[in-house]
Amino acid sequence: MFTVCQWFLAFLFYSFAGWCCETVYCSVLQGKLVNRGFLNGPLCPVYGFGALLVIFLLRGTQQTPVALFFSGMLVTSVLEYFTSWLLEKLFHMKWWDYSHHHIQINGRVCLLNSLMFGGLSVVLMLVLHPFAWGLIEKLQPMTVGVLAGLLGGVLLADAFLTVRQLLRMRGYLEEVDRLLSQAHSRLDERVHQLQAGLDTRREELAERRAAAEEEWQEFQRQLESRRLRPRWDQRRIFRAFPHLHAGRHQEAVEKLREYWKSRK
Repeated sequence: MFTVCQWFLAFLFYSFAGWCCETVYCSVLQGKLVNRGFLNGPLCPVYGFGALLVIFLLRGTQQTPVALFFSGMLVTSVLEYFTSWLLEKLFHMKWWDYSHHHIQINGRVCLLNSLMFGGLSVVLMLVLHPFAWGLIEKLQPMTVGVLAGLLGGVLLADAFLTVRQLLRMRGYLEEVDRLLSQAHSRLDERVHQLQAGLDTRREELAERRAAAEEEWQEFQRQLESRRLRPRWDQRRIFRAFPHLHAGRHQEAVEKLREYWKSRK
């Protein structure tokens, strides 16, 4: 049990380190602070699992950094692909998309990220893990047990709240989709009426623009009057994953982004 608690602390350490890397990298790219994580707290569990997989599966490759690099690329890329597939199946959303990269597989993994993960695997095995494990081994058994219990409880609570938040988001997007469908129906009806009575194409286009603007304003009013503005944690998810795809709710996501942008 003591060893399990030690490895759990190592998992949390690497999850936090991965969150720091992701947050810094994405914040620099977007020019603002981004909480880059599936959970609300400062953890990216996929990095924790990836680190442990590399440590357990590639223990015999420390003496050959080149082999460690390519083996780490393979292990972490498989994990990233599986994680992307699993999250999409569970929540019907695609959390990251590398389709714009030249060398990628189904938008789930790309060569650039795989190369970075290969380099991180070398750093992990040769530098970070010996340092982190040395610190963990210095802790007293009671300290390890207490830390593992407390942090494990916090992690479970965060995971529960995050999953509940995402399930609520699905219902929220369905309601927004319903409003959009109503707006489209009214717009189509207005356009059909305008097409039957307009004398010139210029007047027709002007009326279409006016009708579209009116429906957009009505959509905004309904969002506000029905209190459908998302909670802060939902908006955090959208900001943290700018390439988020929500399947059949994708139009709702795009309209919400446009709405938030107009409200700034």
